[in-house]
Amino acid sequence: MAKIKRKGESGAAKNYVTRNQALKKLQISLSDFRRLCILKGIYPREPLNKKRANKGSSAPATFYYHKDIQYLLHEPLLVKFREHKAFAKKLARALGRGEWALAKNLEDAKPVARLDHLVKERYPTFTLALQDLQDPLNLVHLFSTLPTNPIPGKTLVPSSIIAECSRLISEWKVWAIRTHSLKKIFLGVKGIYYECEVPGQNNELVKVRWLEGYEFQQHVPTDVDFRILLTFLDLYRTLISFTLFKLYSEENLIYPPPLDVELDERGESVGAFRLVEKKENQGVESTNVSKKAVKKAIRGIKVNGATTATEGDVEMNDEEEEDQEDGENVMNEEFVERPTKAGEEVEDVATAPLTTYNSLLANTTELSSSNEASSSKQSLLFSPYTFYLSRETSSRTWEFVIRSMGGKIITSLNSPNPGDNNSITHVIIDRSITNERMREMENGKKWNWVQPQWVADCLNKQKILSTEGYKPNQLLPPHLSPWDYEGEVYRPWLEQQENDALIAAKEDADKEEDVIEKDQQVEEDDEEESDADEEETKETTYSPALLALSLDPENASLLHAAELEAEQNGISHSAFRNQLKEAIKANAGSAKSTSTTTSGKKNVKGGEEDLRKIMMSNKKSKLYEKMQYSNREKAAEKEKLEKKRLAIEKKKRKEARA
Repeated sequence: MAKIKRKGESGAAKNYVTRNQALKKLQISLSDFRRLCILKGIYPREPLNKKRANKGSSAPATFYYHKDIQYLLHEPLLVKFREHKAFAKKLARALGRGEWALAKNLEDAKPVARLDHLVKERYPTFTLALQDLQDPLNLVHLFSTLPTNPIPGKTLVPSSIIAECSRLISEWKVWAIRTHSLKKIFLGVKGIYYECEVPGQNNELVKVRWLEGYEFQQHVPTDVDFRILLTFLDLYRTLISFTLFKLYSEENLIYPPPLDVELDERGESVGAFRLVEKKENQGVESTNVSKKAVKKAIRGIKVNGATTATEGDVEMNDEEEEDQEDGENVMNEEFVERPTKAGEEVEDVATAPLTTYNSLLANTTELSSSNEASSSKQSLLFSPYTFYLSRETSSRTWEFVIRSMGGKIITSLNSPNPGDNNSITHVIIDRSITNERMREMENGKKWNWVQPQWVADCLNKQKILSTEGYKPNQLLPPHLSPWDYEGEVYRPWLEQQENDALIAAKEDADKEEDVIEKDQQVEEDDEEESDADEEETKETTYSPALLALSLDPENASLLHAAELEAEQNGISHSAFRNQLKEAIKANAGSAKSTSTTTSGKKNVKGGEEDLRKIMMSNKKSKLYEKMQYSNREKAAEKEKLEKKRLAIEKKKRKEARA
């Protein structure tokens, strides 16, 4: 016997859950549920039939997948939310009773929700995290520029969060400067767009693009729900911290980098952080050679055959190398592996004797120094230049860009080191200045005065451009987006101007050839035009009433008007009749010629169109008729404009002859 299904136990009613049902099932508040959905990446769904999903009710509701809510039941953050709720009640009770010691103890033991497991769940590989890094960088940049107290007596964003966001951005820029990964920049209306190439898994380059606002005073709106933005920011801060730890570890650097307080007080933004390399082994003297460089040197030495097995050296078998490479691949596939203690870090090279290790370090330093010297000459455009940033320019932006390309920065001409002013080669200025003031500041030196756009164009072009056109008080060339030709060979504005000049030259040459051909044809067409003018004069000799009568000879009123006009002009009745016959014949001949040509074309095309319409459905035939109607309208408009053009050209030719 077939089982009878009850209403609401299958289909859409079982697959979807309303928000109120989800809150009852999870036993949390609406704000905690919203925060949990943002952190876990769960969003509302739209069922095909809302009435069925709501079990027959037509009331408006927000729906979620039932399996998503079941997934949230096992979330560890639910425990933290309940602990925080209990903590808030205890703290409020202690403050209300004046038990300050108990309140202080509760504050010290405040439950903190960590989001590390969420980052590992949502981004199982490092490449996926890099591909989704655009929105986190945009939001962290936005919060780093917010004022600490925009409204007196009301703090929308805590100052500690703003300070942490600015620190994360500085650490990201320090890494980009270290690796010279900045490739493109665009000065847009909304802000400055950057693009870096970040190495992911298996040395796969991932393009990370983000937006940074200009350094203007931020007007924070009061109608924005900052609780939602801060929830996103919590997840994004954790993601960026994980990513930076991985990137710094790949470069053998300590994360977070220590901050130099003196440089920070002087106003240094990115340059205030000091990069400290990790020590390879506690028992060996500290060197500047990373683990990655040592392994590359081992492979290079084996390929060149430079290694020889001695009794004191340790030989590495192929099986051991494969095991090590497999272990490295497993380590690379993991997103982040945080070391527990500095003394517990185990390196592969540390298993070798001290003599072998020192020899490998010597070979590594030679190889790395030669490779760095050859690559720096090719990639670092501004390595031989020193820039002075004028006070009106954005030091946060141009210090990052110039140092990423190997340049040096001087922010003050009153430097205690006199050699700094002598090494200046370029001055970045973004205001009008007189030549006298420029010579006064140079003080006998030769500086290249340019506007900030020159730096951006050099970076996008990947070569040093001429400073002509970028000097102060000059109108700058167009600054085009480097992503307009995405997937194609990028052509900056200089190449575009060259291409436009070539195209214009070709067009001018074609126009000159057309003018010569037209001049030759004018002489040939003069005789034809003279004959046509004679025919036109014959036609114009006919009076308007006679021409109207020739089109409709049986109209009595037109005949009477034409006879009266002929009498006024002194034309006899027989001459009038002869003119009428000639006019009727001329109109009949022109009508036949036009009718034959049009009918021939219609007969040829008409059969094909009829066959097409027969094979079409009713809907398609109506659509085809609409298309034909629009084509006829366009053709009529084109013919009308063509007639106007011919009339204007004819009038110009007559005026030129006169």
